[in-house]
Amino acid sequence: MNVTLRQLRAFTGVYRARSITRAARELGITQSATSLLIQQLEAQLGVKLFDRTTRAVQPTLAAHEAIHAADRMLGDAQGLSRRMRDLAEARAGRVAFLASAGAASALMPRVLARFRAVYPDVEIDMRDVAADDLVPRMIATDAQFAIGSVEGEIAEMKIEALVGGRLSAIGRHTAEFAARRSLTWDELARQPTIAMRRETRIRMQIDQALGQQGKRLVPTYEVTLINTALAMTAQGLGLAILPATMLPADQFPMLIAKPLTRPAITRQVSLLQRTGRTLSPAAKALVTIARSVLTQSRAGDLP
Repeated sequence: MNVTLRQLRAFTGVYRARSITRAARELGITQSATSLLIQQLEAQLGVKLFDRTTRAVQPTLAAHEAIHAADRMLGDAQGLSRRMRDLAEARAGRVAFLASAGAASALMPRVLARFRAVYPDVEIDMRDVAADDLVPRMIATDAQFAIGSVEGEIAEMKIEALVGGRLSAIGRHTAEFAARRSLTWDELARQPTIAMRRETRIRMQIDQALGQQGKRLVPTYEVTLINTALAMTAQGLGLAILPATMLPADQFPMLIAKPLTRPAITRQVSLLQRTGRTLSPAAKALVTIARSVLTQSRAGDLP
């Protein structure tokens, strides 16, 4: 048995109108088409649904029994249609994605605020992870995309650079520090510093770049989390060595970033997507807004 939605609409229309002519007019089809749909449905169900006279159409007991099920099936179909339309237009749905801890703290709040203003009914599941866990978690979970810093090519992943941040010395907004345009690594070495631990990717990048010039970073403190470094810097414990993009100005208004030179080191924040996987409409909308927010400023101007 293959009951169609057109047959159910014809059935419920005739049932309530008690007239094939009126039902056909409300459905926007011809009287003969309506009659044919009712005949087909009766044949498929194996029961008579209406007793027809020259003056009226009367539902049978079978029609009275079937009307509630027909209404429920039509309601379910309409609900499914609305849900799919909302999903297609990003008016509903859920977006699960990963963000490195630094990106989640410094960059994503602006992105999510913009997204929420446009798509208030989409559920957002942002999972902030350590930068070194970004790729493994992307591979192992249902996250649709990830935003953070990675190096090199990754099998079965498409990587798109969104914004680059200069490695900078981040310190308190004093007159002396604010007056500087930049600091060299040699100048930085003469001050208390807070750096990421040696096993982190950002520290490996720093050590490699300095090593190529015969230099070595010996920080006063080593930490695992970017926010820890910033909080320590806010207390005057030293200059944090981080990309300028990782300084959330709203959270740390007393801190400013000065680019480090000789050598200048840039760290990219990128978008990661699995190759061959289609993003949901809501995820596409979020990615579009992330591109707009993160690329509209020059490198080093964020956040």
